[in-house]
Amino acid sequence: MPTATATVSPQLLATDLNESPAPTATALPVIVGRATPESENAAATAATAYREGLVGNVQRINPLFAHLNPPDRDLSSLIFEGLFAVNDYGEAVPRLAAELVISSDGLEYVVRLRDDIMWQDGIRFTAEDVVYTLSLLGASEYAGFSAAAAFWGTVETQKLSADLVRFRLVQPFSSFPVLLTIGILPEHALRGTSVSALASHPFNLSPIGTGAYQLAALHSASDGGINAAHLQLSPTHRRRQDAQAGYLFRDLIFRLYDSEADVMAAYESGEIDALAIEAAPDRLLALPNSRHFRQARSELGMLIFNWSVTPFEERRVRQGLALSLDLPRLMQTHFGTAAVFADSPYILGSSVYQPSSFWHTYDLERATTLLAVLEPASSAPAAGDSDDDESGTPYKLLVADSVHLRGLAEDIAAAWRQLGFNFAVESVDALRFAERLDTGDFGAAILSQRIGADRDLFRFWHPAQHGGGSNYGAAAHNEIAELIELARAEIYAGRRALLYQKLQDVFATQALAIPLYYPLLTYITRDSIEGVKLGFLTSPADRFRGIQQWRPATLAG
Repeated sequence: MPTATATVSPQLLATDLNESPAPTATALPVIVGRATPESENAAATAATAYREGLVGNVQRINPLFAHLNPPDRDLSSLIFEGLFAVNDYGEAVPRLAAELVISSDGLEYVVRLRDDIMWQDGIRFTAEDVVYTLSLLGASEYAGFSAAAAFWGTVETQKLSADLVRFRLVQPFSSFPVLLTIGILPEHALRGTSVSALASHPFNLSPIGTGAYQLAALHSASDGGINAAHLQLSPTHRRRQDAQAGYLFRDLIFRLYDSEADVMAAYESGEIDALAIEAAPDRLLALPNSRHFRQARSELGMLIFNWSVTPFEERRVRQGLALSLDLPRLMQTHFGTAAVFADSPYILGSSVYQPSSFWHTYDLERATTLLAVLEPASSAPAAGDSDDDESGTPYKLLVADSVHLRGLAEDIAAAWRQLGFNFAVESVDALRFAERLDTGDFGAAILSQRIGADRDLFRFWHPAQHGGGSNYGAAAHNEIAELIELARAEIYAGRRALLYQKLQDVFATQALAIPLYYPLLTYITRDSIEGVKLGFLTSPADRFRGIQQWRPATLAG
């Protein structure tokens, strides 16, 4: 049976690898004078210009570094393309690739490249660009920028011809096409440039890509910093047969602000036409002539148990504690419109997402029955005892220091005290939180899992990932481990989907942990912008995935 215990395994954050599959762009821009709404509008026809506000600064418009800075990530997603892109259902589909062939052992991936792709400076896209980009991703220097370097360093990349590339893996990994969504760099423009040199290279503010939009200009503020970026449709991209329709917004203006408060004020004043925000206040949602869209981000709030602490290794204990919580009500109370209740270990909107009715079940009577036969543990009171029982010290419910999470944890602890499980909420800063997860200093913990489009849950739930991975609670269930191993080795999508479904069934049956919430992205636009929809989000930059179908209302019809 295929195993997943090789010495090298993908320890990857989705945000490190999954660039937006939206149409991309590049350009040969210049920094011009200070940007004002008037100067930007003068450069773009109002009817075909889209204006959005971003929080932060432009640093490196480069797919290798974009995960480090949200504005860079957004602009890079509109400038660079990967071999594959993630569609509205979280599936990897060809973008710069024309065809993919996978060997029967799942170790070799051969990609044939499209023959109609041009860089925005008119040079043809070839396998040299792919090999160069992968050489940077696997360089030891890149480890200083992304944990993904450890994985990419094990991938052998070979140019077979001008339009054919072979990747060889050290072990089967069915999610590999998802990793190939990272943007490709132009070898001819960066030939010989190392990772360390690229980090400060002029290319980062003058990018050349293959996408639908190219950078026209960066506008400077009075202090010399960049306060706006102007993107325009790329003529080379427009020549593609599949790009000749749509793209009715010819100019994209991104204005940069210091805070969410500033960007919201800019929207309210009419300075911009759109913004993406994690938690939009009611006043913003109530503005006239606006539309808002919500979609789950590529994160999952999860309550994990420490299986090394008695009695959380017992299924009936985990089941009883889960059934004692009215999870939908708790999530609504503490997160409002910023998150929705989670009912799967996968992200809402993914093609493999399968909700379980177990997580919707609030059954205090059944919970009490499951816990009634529990033998008292020395570290906590027996079921049914009062929460001030002196038979032991409280269990630790660990959370990061956040008003919302602290309040949620207090309500969960209160519910469990009613069942005789004395939990004390311990809210700590991010650094201490990470340290305590690593050392197992908790009985239960609420944490965020970044999943993205990668369906491989190995790093979270495989026993081999306790100590060095993200299985902080030492969860160890043989069937879960076997399903994870089989799924990551299965090259046929249909069979893999069945394994993912079974995994979710077993996850709920065993109450391996408790899914809590999916954080939401709220995207607000003027109603003068039509055709917008949000699909699966590997990152907020995926809001631009369907930009080819967006249109100004004045041109709709």
